[in-house]
Amino acid sequence: VVYYQPKVDINTEKVVGAEALVRWQKPDGSLVSPGEFIPVFEKDGLIEKIDEYVFEQVCRLQKSKLNEGAKLMPISVNLSRSSILHNGIANRYISIAQKNDIPFSCVPLELTESVAIYGVRIKNEIEELKNAGFNLHVDDFGSGFSSIAVLNQIPFSTLKVDKSLIDDICLNKGRTLVEQVIMLAKVLNMHVIAEGVETKEQLDELSKMNCDEIQ
Repeated sequence: VVYYQPKVDINTEKVVGAEALVRWQKPDGSLVSPGEFIPVFEKDGLIEKIDEYVFEQVCRLQKSKLNEGAKLMPISVNLSRSSILHNGIANRYISIAQKNDIPFSCVPLELTESVAIYGVRIKNEIEELKNAGFNLHVDDFGSGFSSIAVLNQIPFSTLKVDKSLIDDICLNKGRTLVEQVIMLAKVLNMHVIAEGVETKEQLDELSKMNCDEIQ
């Protein structure tokens, strides 16, 4: 099942979007943590099916909102490393969005910074997605090994600061790290979203740093 985690404008404190998160629901209604079932699907080579399933669900939701005359908020969808490495993945996602007759901008795609290590192998797929009108978000920024390189290699419009950095934002070094990451993103004309914001103290610090949204 798909859950939607809200993204909130840091200045207006209004919900301006969401991220689609997949959960596995047992017959008794209880949920299995993604940390338990996602690695299994990755190992079995089936994670691409989950990615596409979630994307289709989000496209259908956006289509229903469009038919209702409601204002569309962007709902981002995760695109795993396995999926982006598949030839033709761009055409698949473009086709699904076109089938639902929705603007590509209302379904941003989130990729982890580690995709940078694939460089040339994903270049064509990335270009096709970008040219079609998808907004690309770099997810979990600061938790991988190729943080700076990925910003130069892939045309991301939005940077999402990883929760691990936000957790330490009230400490001196942690505050400096997040501040510098946000400054870098702003210089590169990128929108910034802080992930895993849980306290007012974290919110206050991010507000001072000119962060755009929290999740």
